[in-house]
Amino acid sequence: MTPIKGLVSLVLALAPALATAETVYKYQRPDGSTVYSDVLLRGAKLIRRFELVPVPPPAKGEPARRGRGAVTDPNEIARQRVQDLDAADAAIKTADQSLKDALERQQAGVEPLAGERLGNVGGRSRLTPDYFERQRALAAEVDATRAALDEVYRQRNQLRE
Repeated sequence: MTPIKGLVSLVLALAPALATAETVYKYQRPDGSTVYSDVLLRGAKLIRRFELVPVPPPAKGEPARRGRGAVTDPNEIARQRVQDLDAADAAIKTADQSLKDALERQQAGVEPLAGERLGNVGGRSRLTPDYFERQRALAAEVDATRAALDEVYRQRNQLRE
């Protein structure tokens, strides 16, 4: 084997290793702060591991696409992404609390209110249509808050892609 063939073989063998994805780790320190690193850290709780895959160059004749307007600084893009994900997580917490509140109101509304029960002969009673309308309204509120929570999760998952 000639030296040039050996050198070319070595370059071709190492090329996949140079093009592999870079790993970034998200940690939470004991003081509660969040840290991103490309190395493993001691004393910090690993929250998530990200694989950064290089973006392929645009095809010939295709204009280069830029995400987030004209921002090209990778640090600014990463900062904006973290802000977007944090905002999405806050929206999820809010929607989840709204769902819990709606479920509590529905549970508390099971008992008939004054005027929602009609007395019958023989000491029995029946519920009025107002009671059933109130139950439908409470159920609709739960369904709406559940749909809102699902939508917020969907939006966050789109940001993660």
